[in-house]
Amino acid sequence: MKKLCLSVDVLFAALCAAQPVCAQAPPANEEAAVRQAVSTVMRHYMQTSKAPGAIVGVSVHGRRYFFHYGQATDTGAPFTPDTLVEIGSNTKTFTTALFALAVSRGQIATDESIQKHMPDGMKLQTLAQKATPLQLASFQSGMPDDPTNLPPQLEMRSIEHYTTKDFLTWVSHWKPAVPPPAPYLYSNSGIGLLSYLVMNATGKGWEEQLNNEIVNPLGMKDTELRPTPEQQQRLARGHLKNGNNAPIWPIFAWYAAGGLRSTARDMLSYGEANLGHAKVQGKPVPADVTRAMQQAQAPIYPLPPPAKAQQAMAWVVTDADPASGLASITWKDGGTAGFSSGIVLHHGKDIAVFVAVNEASQPAPGLGINIARHIP
Repeated sequence: MKKLCLSVDVLFAALCAAQPVCAQAPPANEEAAVRQAVSTVMRHYMQTSKAPGAIVGVSVHGRRYFFHYGQATDTGAPFTPDTLVEIGSNTKTFTTALFALAVSRGQIATDESIQKHMPDGMKLQTLAQKATPLQLASFQSGMPDDPTNLPPQLEMRSIEHYTTKDFLTWVSHWKPAVPPPAPYLYSNSGIGLLSYLVMNATGKGWEEQLNNEIVNPLGMKDTELRPTPEQQQRLARGHLKNGNNAPIWPIFAWYAAGGLRSTARDMLSYGEANLGHAKVQGKPVPADVTRAMQQAQAPIYPLPPPAKAQQAMAWVVTDADPASGLASITWKDGGTAGFSSGIVLHHGKDIAVFVAVNEASQPAPGLGINIARHIP
């Protein structure tokens, strides 16, 4: 099965090959500076890749700028700030924010056994019971990337065929290879299970929590698990790595790990909230949501080499490098069969960047990191 994210080492290799960071003083014309930064990174990328198109959204102190490249559909329609894309594993950061929110409300604890909140009374294997919700959120549970008993065809892995019961039954038979906490192992199934624990602990469905706690307060009207017919008309066409049209990404039983569709406009709202803005689009961000987002971004442990970064709850936080003047950056990537995307937070500059490419296996978060670093 295709992973929902680029591997950390591949991403950092892309970053090492990138152009050097601009070092000039902040210009008076912010829009021109942002445009230059985006052009510096994206022009070279679009010339050297075969990607059909891309959308870049940049927020600087809450002021937004959008840039589009190539085409969003096979008929030649361009990307716009309101074009929907599959954001894949960026979805995980929504789930870990909801988890952190439930922790702050005393509904679930970071260090308790995951058995406590298993739905439907399902009994876990003895060693699996030693795993904690926080280990699921930070990829230290040892749970595999995806369930190991999936059908071979992508379309047969949708929740209609490989059901929630199938997923949770697989979880109930899972035996960790080593006692948790395990070494870093990226896991869609782990975040998927975390969402079921949070649902059971709060008594509310994931979509209900997502809408009530994050999407609606931030005015993210186009962030959906199941887009409406009107939104589907604005969905970009995804492409496989070979350029062929990709199948629409299914809704899996672990949808909270990678099922959302969104737009550059919505993702900048999300980025601004994660930067800690008190208001987004003129609306106040609930204080407890801000705290939960900050908690989800807090580094937990160092990632294995060659990555010079810390793992948080789904988020990755790069190490600062004072010698070269590089500040720490927080990011998350997402990949589906036809899209690559990344949300990037530069807290030091109060910059959020969202990049989406309508082709699989592209270094979208690496592009976003370089754009953020090029903006004075």
